[in-house]
Amino acid sequence: MNADITQQERNLSLLLLAFHYRTKGKGRMDDRLNLQEFYEGLDIMFQRKDRKETQRYLEGCLREAEEKKDTSGIVAVCNELGGLCRVTGQIDRAKSLYARVLSLLEEMGLASTEHYATALINTGDVHLMVKELAQALELFLRAEKMLINCGLGGDYRMAALCNNISMIYRETGQFAEAEQALDKAFHIIKGLPQCRGELATTYVNLGELQVSQRKLEMAKESFLSAATIFEEETGGTDVHYSAACAGLGEVFYMTGKFKEAERYYEKALELIQRDFGKTPAYDMVADNLEKTRRSLR
Repeated sequence: MNADITQQERNLSLLLLAFHYRTKGKGRMDDRLNLQEFYEGLDIMFQRKDRKETQRYLEGCLREAEEKKDTSGIVAVCNELGGLCRVTGQIDRAKSLYARVLSLLEEMGLASTEHYATALINTGDVHLMVKELAQALELFLRAEKMLINCGLGGDYRMAALCNNISMIYRETGQFAEAEQALDKAFHIIKGLPQCRGELATTYVNLGELQVSQRKLEMAKESFLSAATIFEEETGGTDVHYSAACAGLGEVFYMTGKFKEAERYYEKALELIQRDFGKTPAYDMVADNLEKTRRSLR
C-alpha cells in the first residue's frame, strides 16, 4: 500500500499558506483565494467523508484561484485535488494536477526545497498505483536525494518514501532490496513516536512483502500489528486501516481459513467505502470476497 502522504500534503499546504501571506503586499488579498478558509472548508469536507461533495468543493476553489490568477492558490488546490483523484482512481487527472504543481513550484523558486520533494513523492505515488514502476522509482529517487540534501534523511517523509520504494522492489521481485528499504523505514519511524500511523503502514507493507515471499505466518503477524495500532491508537479512523484488513483476508484465504478471510474482507470493504467510496480498490476487494464466499459453498 502507498505510504500515507496526507501529512506531507498538509506540510506543503502550510508552506503555501506562508508563501501566500508573505507575498500579500504584491496584490490585494481579495484578488487571491483565501487559503485559510480553503483549508478550513476542506477539513469539513473530509470529516463528512463524501468524496463527490469534496471534489465539487475542490473544483470550485480551483476555478476561483484560476480566475484570480493566484499561483499559490492554484498550487494549493491542485495539490489537494490531485490526492483525491489519486485515491479515487482518476489517474490521468491526478497526473495532470501534480505536473502542474511541480511546474508552478519551479516558477515560485521552490524547485530545490523539501516541498518540491514532497510533490515528487505525490507524483510518483500516482505512477505507482498504475504499475508504472520505472517512472515512479525515478521520481522517488529524485525525492530521496532532495530530502537528504535538505538535511531530512531522518524525517517522516523519508520513512514514507522508503515504504514506497520498497513497494517497487517488491513488485519487481527484488525482495532483498525491498527488505532493505523497509528496514530503513522502520529505523526512521520507530524514532518518531508521534507517527504511529506511519508505523502501522510500514507493518502493512512488510506484510505484503511477506505474502509475496510466501511467509504467511509472518505476514499475518505483521498485518495484525498494523491493525492493532489502527484500532487502539487511531480509533479505527485511519484511511489505511482497510489495507491491513484486506491483507489479513488474503492471508487467511491463502491458508484455507475462509470464514476468517470473509470477515476481514467484509471489514476492508466497509472501511474503503467509508473513506473513499466505491473505488477500483473497493472492486478488487469485492472480487476477493466473492471468491472467498464461493470457496465456502
